[in-house]
Amino acid sequence: MERKGGSGAGHRKELNYPGLWQAAGPPPAGRLPAGDKGGGKLRGPAFKQARAFLLALLVFVLTACAADPLTQMNFRAREPFRSVDSIFGDGVSVALLAASNADKGFEYRELLGDYTEEALRSRRPEVSIVPYWDALSIINGGGLSADFARMLREYYATGILESTRLQKIGRLLGVRYIIYPKLIEFKQGQSNRLSVFGLSLFKTHESQIKLYMEVWNTETGRIAWVGSAEANMASEKLMAKPIPFEEITKYAIETLVQRIP
Repeated sequence: MERKGGSGAGHRKELNYPGLWQAAGPPPAGRLPAGDKGGGKLRGPAFKQARAFLLALLVFVLTACAADPLTQMNFRAREPFRSVDSIFGDGVSVALLAASNADKGFEYRELLGDYTEEALRSRRPEVSIVPYWDALSIINGGGLSADFARMLREYYATGILESTRLQKIGRLLGVRYIIYPKLIEFKQGQSNRLSVFGLSLFKTHESQIKLYMEVWNTETGRIAWVGSAEANMASEKLMAKPIPFEEITKYAIETLVQRIP
């Protein structure tokens, strides 16, 4: 509705729609549109719905932050080979020499040796252990570093620890068995489960690992036991962090160590 009250400063255009008007000055007293109390504030059902949504979102965010993350684990272990019914017993000595594929996983070599030592000490206390770092020092100090390096190169190509060099290293270390944990694959990924206004809040982080563990008899040059493990761990939480290599690898190694006969 348009009212013309004259020309110049007295001219004013007013649009008389609820909650919306344009004017050169405030509307006359008593002419505020129905349902509008002034001040430009939003009122009515739309405001209540928006407020309820924001309160619900706030409660969800606070609850998700306080709650423990939901972690799911899928694990599968196998024994592809076993030569004898019993390997470990009281006083049996083993050395740890972590292996990895020639094209991947080399940077995890030391971690595999450390985690295997921790698992043996906690799960198989009857075994006498030469730790990974000690084994390397003894091999180098005993003048067998060249034999050790060549044995590993041949292992990457053939999957075999050459018996003559293996026996020499076993005698130097004073152990009957050598344990080789071998990293086959390690992957990490994430997916978004909840987004609000384009912001990703609820995420699923997933880590996957595949391991082999071999036990070699240094006296005979034969494989005594082989185990394999595949683990998939997923964590769901508001702004969750990736599952670290340490967490999923320790779980897989501990499970394999308990399976060694």
